[in-house]
Amino acid sequence: MSGKTIWRAATAALMVGLCSLTFADTVTKEVKEAVLAKMTQIITTYAYVPGADFSKLPDMLSANKVDIDKATSESDFQDAVNKTLAGFGVTHLSLQTPKESAERVDGATVGLGVSVHVEEDGSGILVIRVVPKSAAEDAKLKPGDLISAADGKPVHTPLDLQGKEGQPVDLTVKGPDGKVRKVHIVRRKFSTVRPEELEWVDKDTALLHIYTFDLSYDPDNVDKLMKKAASAKNLIVDLRGNGGGLVSNVQHFLGLVLPNHTAIGSFINKPLVDRYVKEEHGSPNDLKGMAAWSDKKIHTFDSGAPAFKGHTVVLVDGGTGSGAEIAAAAMRETLGTPVVGTKSAGAVLVALMQGLPDGYTLLFPITDYVTAKGLRLEGNGVTPDVVAKDPLIPLPGTPDEVINQAVKLAEHPSSVKKVGAD
Repeated sequence: MSGKTIWRAATAALMVGLCSLTFADTVTKEVKEAVLAKMTQIITTYAYVPGADFSKLPDMLSANKVDIDKATSESDFQDAVNKTLAGFGVTHLSLQTPKESAERVDGATVGLGVSVHVEEDGSGILVIRVVPKSAAEDAKLKPGDLISAADGKPVHTPLDLQGKEGQPVDLTVKGPDGKVRKVHIVRRKFSTVRPEELEWVDKDTALLHIYTFDLSYDPDNVDKLMKKAASAKNLIVDLRGNGGGLVSNVQHFLGLVLPNHTAIGSFINKPLVDRYVKEEHGSPNDLKGMAAWSDKKIHTFDSGAPAFKGHTVVLVDGGTGSGAEIAAAAMRETLGTPVVGTKSAGAVLVALMQGLPDGYTLLFPITDYVTAKGLRLEGNGVTPDVVAKDPLIPLPGTPDEVINQAVKLAEHPSSVKKVGAD
């Protein structure tokens, strides 16, 4: 996998694909220099991934100096820096703009309030989700609508819909029925938080959607939903598009489905590697050996209630990353839970968020992760037992092959042929 591909996968795993852009602010030379100086100090001092030499960062930034110097907007500066960081070939290493940093904390942003898919034929962008209580919902935009123009100008990417709060836009929209209509929308702030949801596929099967393990994950809500699901014979856990988040939130959820205090994996950091080499005379690249040797295991939290007793199935796709991959792997290793969907992102490093000058934020890795059975997820991901693709537009009544396959496995769990270690 190339560095560029890995960076794109990591970015997809960390961000929600909402069309919520505003005009980018300019960035000065002084701000760029301050951000780069602090970023370099943090990465060269604290970042750690087995096999990665972060001391090379100053030389790598110098090699990309032309692109960095000519960047005049926050997004262009971010792109140039992240292009450089992608050269390390690891995930969880990226610069976030002040806007992105604020959105993560506030759980809100400004825009239309839609998730979109760019049409390859250049005809426009396809709406695949409308955010509740957003300007798009008020304007009656629907999944399946094709936005071809904004204020009379062709729309080819989400950038063509950018705008400030309170700024109106007239869209040319083609519905699934082929009819073209004009839609007037005034951009406004909307919530990016998507609460966890529970639905019943049939009388025996509950479907739990967990969209993130990040700051907006709600433990109390998940507790309530799991109590409702307790009577089900089967539980499908939908982690598609879940880019991960806080390890503590993953531990909380797993405490509801796995036995209390179950060891789910080990963190591999520089001090542990040094100890393993010194005390055991082991190889610094023997992550599986280190994980088995380490007394620093990661465990599930004690939920205070019995874990779910029925059959479980977990759903993943290419947007499933980080903590969500940890959860899926732990369920498979501990419960034998079959995994359905497409291969996950393989972006599983423990990382920290550090503030930088002028509101920028740096995400940087400090620890690798190995599952309880010795599988390194970074770069490998979780390979499904049964491959099934997501529907592009999850319209009501539209068959979801991933869920259909999951229901079959829940009813006949012994029918799945395990793929074993990924």
